[in-house]
Amino acid sequence: MKKTLNNSLLLFVLITASIISTSCNNLSPEKTFEIAALNSNLLSRFGSKDINYKLESEPQIYDETQKKMIPSSYYDYFKFDITNLETQFKRIQEINEDDDNKELLQASKDLFSYAIAKQKEGYLPIAKLKDEKASPEQIEKAIADFDASTRNEIDAKFTKLMNVAKIYTDKHNIDAKFGI
Repeated sequence: MKKTLNNSLLLFVLITASIISTSCNNLSPEKTFEIAALNSNLLSRFGSKDINYKLESEPQIYDETQKKMIPSSYYDYFKFDITNLETQFKRIQEINEDDDNKELLQASKDLFSYAIAKQKEGYLPIAKLKDEKASPEQIEKAIADFDASTRNEIDAKFTKLMNVAKIYTDKHNIDAKFGI
């Protein structure tokens, strides 16, 4: 009797967890669009525009223990922003993919995975140059080289996401403005 009750309780917990997990990941088309496409605005300044903006700012990171922004190195500042992008990427990956949202999610994952990888490869060495007080010319050259190696690819991935997102919003009657 006790074994049957334990098995029944275990089955109930598994079914409940499965339902909750499924319902949390089955998002409305609006929420899916918000997470997969609108949040790509985080990448709208990708490359020299973003790097120069950050290098002109005071480097800061969020200190969880103090619950506030604190001064940091440029390397840690850039790494902090990359970590935020990785968190957003994880949210995209957690959305259940189906026939309706597959293209949107794939385009979004493609853009975010590329941007994160390239920021790790390019942004972090540039931040390190700044921290090590490299010459402005050396930093400018690294930024120009980064742009030259990534601009076409990031633009193509961003444009693809916007085109797919436009089709998705039209299909679901989501009010969104696009500046492709």
